[in-house]
Amino acid sequence: MRTARASAPATRFLGVRLTTEEEALLERYRIDHDLGTRSDAVRSIVRHAAETGAAAVELPATLRNELEEIVEDGYARSVEDALSLLVQLGLGELVRIHAERLPSLRQRARTAAERRAGRRRADREGRGLLGR
Repeated sequence: MRTARASAPATRFLGVRLTTEEEALLERYRIDHDLGTRSDAVRSIVRHAAETGAAAVELPATLRNELEEIVEDGYARSVEDALSLLVQLGLGELVRIHAERLPSLRQRARTAAERRAGRRRADREGRGLLGR
């Protein structure tokens, strides 16, 4: 059985009340990760949260500045909300362009296919006439 111990001894006690479902989830996590106690499971979850936060995506400085301006202008509450807004608006624009341009692109493709088919037919007819 693997036990995850911190480098320093645990000095803080946190009493946390869990619902029955949360307790079952914690127990399943403990078993799935082969941890000895629930305390070890909670420590593992906390460490994982710290690792996840450290591995977060770093934004380019120019994009971060733009997002901070959106927050300063009051369009979003935080940089994360501004990024979410940016993604939603970007996807909305993509959908709009897709809906507007896709039919015309399909029509162009059909027209080009019909022209190629017409040229092939004319080529076959011409070869047939010359071969006679």
